Amino acid sequence: MVDMEITAADIESTLGKLQDLPTPVSSWRVKTGLDWTDDPAVWVWAMLEDEDVDFGKRSDLREMVRDLIRSEIDADRWVYVMFRGATETE
Repeated sequence: MVDMEITAADIESTLGKLQDLPTPVSSWRVKTGLDWTDDPAVWVWAMLEDEDVDFGKRSDLREMVRDLIRSEIDADRWVYVMFRGATETE
């Protein structure tokens, strides 16, 4: 059974463990809940310092985030990773 008590703060703290990122990230925004299929999920927005990052680096970062969350938080949780420029507002 998936632990729904995992908080966004727990995941943000875990993301702080990532090292040697393919592009600098100024901060992380995280949301947890159920996705549209009612499966437990986590949504991660990487706030990129450089807004013009190539596809390969974004793909590498996406996989790093997914691998970390699945290994440290929950192997069965769906992980959605999106990117925003650090200067963008919500």
